[in-house]
Amino acid sequence: MSNQPTVSFYTLGCRANQYESDAMAEELERRGFKVVPFGVPSDAAIINTCSVTSESDRKSRQAVRRAVRNSYAASVIVTGCSAQIFTDEMRAVPGEFLVVGNAEKKDIPRAVEELVAGREVTLGVSDITAAPYDGLKITRARRARAYVKIEDGCENKCAYCIIPRGRGKVRSKSEEDVIREIADIAKTCPEIILTGIETASYGADRGERDALERLLVKVDAIPGVERLTLGSLDPNVLTESFVRTASSLPSFLPHLHMSIQSGSSSVLARMRRKYNAEQAAEKLLAARKIIPDLTYSADVIVGFPGETEEEFLETVEFIKTIGFMHLHIFPYSKRFGTEAASMPRQVPQEVKHERAARLAEIQSEIKRSILEKFVRDYRDGGDGVLFEQRRDGVNIGHSRHYVEVRVPSNEDLSDRVAPVILESTDGEVCYGKLI
Repeated sequence: MSNQPTVSFYTLGCRANQYESDAMAEELERRGFKVVPFGVPSDAAIINTCSVTSESDRKSRQAVRRAVRNSYAASVIVTGCSAQIFTDEMRAVPGEFLVVGNAEKKDIPRAVEELVAGREVTLGVSDITAAPYDGLKITRARRARAYVKIEDGCENKCAYCIIPRGRGKVRSKSEEDVIREIADIAKTCPEIILTGIETASYGADRGERDALERLLVKVDAIPGVERLTLGSLDPNVLTESFVRTASSLPSFLPHLHMSIQSGSSSVLARMRRKYNAEQAAEKLLAARKIIPDLTYSADVIVGFPGETEEEFLETVEFIKTIGFMHLHIFPYSKRFGTEAASMPRQVPQEVKHERAARLAEIQSEIKRSILEKFVRDYRDGGDGVLFEQRRDGVNIGHSRHYVEVRVPSNEDLSDRVAPVILESTDGEVCYGKLI
């Protein structure tokens, strides 16, 4: 019987959280631990929480209660944004566990080792506003594509968002560290996604205006990087120089996820966003003139305080004008501790959900027309697809434009890029065959 110590992870929220959990898992494996599924009895369990919405906080506390009540692990460590922002509320959850702040994540592997050895650990929650960059890193991917965190923190102060309280000021990983990290990952993983809490702010803490653009060029040159893209972006990052540089890189994927939030200038002003609808549309359409097949996905909040029917219809027209392939639609929900929670003219729940449903229906038709065009365009030439899984004899992956593609095959193509001829679509995914 093995005496190898074990650890499990439960990760909520964003890609940055997932990256940090991967980094902690890799370091613990280096220290001799075996990572097991959350819920399997283990020596330690790490719960990496999220606080982007009140529901995220509820789910985070629920995961802690479940782990403690069911004795998932001898030692439970709770970290992440919910632990950082609402430390007292987290510590009030019944049971014994350690609450650790975001700035202390880098020290969690050592703390786990100490706890399993029966030694006392004093790790806690410090002031995130004074924290340096955490220094976490990975050397390999745990899935078909690798998220690489290049930046932490956000200083945008949007009226609906509490995350700056959990992540602090913008701090950027050094260019040299990013390059070294990706050089290792690219030996076994073909797709790299550069991400952060506010990816577009990379280098801002060093006063570098073109840092992200310059980094893209250097990452593209790393051997093994076949596909390169970015995490959620503010439209203001899409300068002509940035887009032309990106379009010239062989590995750059012609798909971007945009943090749009609304297509109404008056709503964006109340949200405290740093652009209006006209400026955002101009940036997105200008980028598509340089990269004609560029596709977009976006986050959109409907029912923000004070949103009128006219403002909602402005968002609808914005969505139609740009032609987004994917939309993540969120009915606004009050976030305790934010400016928007106390704004007047809160929109009734039934109106928010009705608008979300209407927008989803419109978006469905837009997506169908885009996918039908892709089937026409790639019926003969083929499109490169990164396959992520195989289920019931069907390989499932995403094309360069982030279209979900399904291909029947006797061979498991997981973690590989292969050329595919697109043959049909149901409006949600495309179906094809290998060339």
